[in-house]
Amino acid sequence: MRKKLFLIILTAILYWIIKNYVPYSGYILYPITLLVTFFHETGHAFFALITGGMVEGIQINSDGSGFARIGGGWSFLVLPGGYIGSALWGNLLLYMALYKEKYSRFLLYFIIAILVFSAIVWFNSIGTSALLIAFAAFLVWMSRQKKGIISNVLLILGTTSLIYIIMDFNGGPSSDLARFTALIPILPAFLWAIVWLVSVLALTYAILIRKKRI
Repeated sequence: MRKKLFLIILTAILYWIIKNYVPYSGYILYPITLLVTFFHETGHAFFALITGGMVEGIQINSDGSGFARIGGGWSFLVLPGGYIGSALWGNLLLYMALYKEKYSRFLLYFIIAILVFSAIVWFNSIGTSALLIAFAAFLVWMSRQKKGIISNVLLILGTTSLIYIIMDFNGGPSSDLARFTALIPILPAFLWAIVWLVSVLALTYAILIRKKRI
């Protein structure tokens, strides 16, 4: 466990250094950006589906932005669902790597299935589908590695994904946050952004301090 916590800290430090001090950091962190965007859009999709809506397509743009074409569903859950959903993905990766290492390979299979499903069923563009299939192919290769390696990769992906969305809390992203504030105007946008951020931090903190059961 100590080694994994050290890896989390090391990953966070390296991410911060690369993000702030390394030239062309955007290119280095580009795969993480695209992966978090995918997590974000599937978060919208998930909350739409569980509230009776439908998903017509998912788009991941080359600049790291994206959108999910949603029909129906409860907007007050679908709108923050991208930000919260990406946090759930990041924490799921973190949780499995920390406490359920023996199931890490099965989590990879699950993510591969979601990627392929999204590329085919939620098709929106050839570029997006090609990207998702490429991610799936990488994870298929990764699934053939040793359990310890898979667990460490999940830990790194989970950590970097969470850092990315925590650093992005000012935007929330801005489009979702603005629409959510217009829908539920009891708080200004910056306070809703804090509520979203605190939710993410609380979930991550709960996972990190959890004691592994024997």
